[in-house]
Amino acid sequence: MKSRFSISHLMLAFCFLGFISIKTVALNYTISFTGSGTSSTVDNVTVQNITKGTSVTVPAGNVLNLSDAANAVEQVSAHDEMIRVYPSSVDEKSIVSFFAKQAGSTQLNAYSLDGRKITGISSDLQAGSNTFEISLPKGIFVIQVVGNDYSYNAKILNLSGKQSNPGIIYIGKEKNVSSGPQKTKSSTFGIIRMTYIAGDQLLYTATSGTYITSVPDIPSANKTVNFVFSILPTSIIPAGTFTMGSPETEVGRNSDETQHTVTLSAFRMSKYDITNSQYAAFLNTKGISSNGLGTDIVYYGQALISESDWGLHYSGSQWIPVAGYENNPVIFVSWYGAMEFATYVGGTLPTEAQWEYACRAGTTTPFNTGNFLTNLQANYDWSQPYNGGTNTVTTSPGRTLPVGSYPANGYGLYDMHGNVYQWCSDGYDDYPTTDQTNPTGAFNDIVRVYRGGSWNWNAEYCRSARRSCNILHDGLSNVGFRVAFVP
Repeated sequence: MKSRFSISHLMLAFCFLGFISIKTVALNYTISFTGSGTSSTVDNVTVQNITKGTSVTVPAGNVLNLSDAANAVEQVSAHDEMIRVYPSSVDEKSIVSFFAKQAGSTQLNAYSLDGRKITGISSDLQAGSNTFEISLPKGIFVIQVVGNDYSYNAKILNLSGKQSNPGIIYIGKEKNVSSGPQKTKSSTFGIIRMTYIAGDQLLYTATSGTYITSVPDIPSANKTVNFVFSILPTSIIPAGTFTMGSPETEVGRNSDETQHTVTLSAFRMSKYDITNSQYAAFLNTKGISSNGLGTDIVYYGQALISESDWGLHYSGSQWIPVAGYENNPVIFVSWYGAMEFATYVGGTLPTEAQWEYACRAGTTTPFNTGNFLTNLQANYDWSQPYNGGTNTVTTSPGRTLPVGSYPANGYGLYDMHGNVYQWCSDGYDDYPTTDQTNPTGAFNDIVRVYRGGSWNWNAEYCRSARRSCNILHDGLSNVGFRVAFVP
């Protein structure tokens, strides 16, 4: 044991002393943020590194600086004169000591050679020498220190480490406040720093008052990211557990409505189906051509929408709602088109489970209105009410109606029954029979689910548990969508 202890620490010291200082990194540039549309003010931007799973919040008035951690790690081959790394008297631990040029917030992080962050700490330090004790597993690691107007790098070769829980603690005398482990690095002067893997995708999610929107990006140069905020009122759907599907005694039940227990976390959902006006603004911002295709979209090569007399027309170089249908739900939109819009506003399509839970709003009856659905409660084929129910008017409108034409359900959501079906994110398949928590549904690259019934189908198809599906690249005259937002 004594021999192994001595050799490992001698090698650690040898590796440390043999380094030559290199300050450059392969990728280091700044991104700033602006807003337009409903609001030109960006309150905050949350940036997520998709591969590494880390995120950072950029407050209003600040900018984001990205550094390529993987390449930076490869290039760190020395220590700066202002930082020392040496063995601790306790096996499996090392001491990091450095000189803080200025008082203020300082980040001390340890990275593996592939750029993964192993551990880190954020501290408010005084100027002068500061000392930390760091616990790491076996391997080679890079220590990076970033403070007010200074930064240091050093490598550690640790042969004796067995720590399953890496960590850093402050052991110097000149400390003000030290916080817990951090996933990101930050410094003053209005710049927030974040590590990044070259070629990895980032997701910028911006807020402005009650509005939220997101932009995916693979950074390549200094740039300004523009967020277009649109009006999209939402309802908070509380967390809870419910029975998804329908009982075998429910009239009109299909065999694919197998009941099972589902538990969901809280989420938000747009109060209304997305309208023709909202979708037209999105298409024009994205530069979608008359054939529904665009280049600045996730599903490149897939048509998002086609023209219709109750929906949108392409005139000149713009999409415009048909007169009188501006506030009606968008139709002839493909699943791809629905997903593109949802991503554009910072959300996604609801899962089947989220949709049914939100539709039911705590009810267990065939509809959130009870055992029947009348002509005063939804737009459907009123000549065919459900299970012996009666309507005061039997001649239905025979077309879509403006969103919100009927009362909302218990969660403040409008038109969950009738008017137009609504795309969900799930592929179509049989339900599981076991309890589920936040299920994402089946994967099916051809057929996707839509829910809720429509203006041209009878009440039975509007049931909360009723499932329908279609090829995902097809838009129909009775299918629209709404958006879900997951915290």
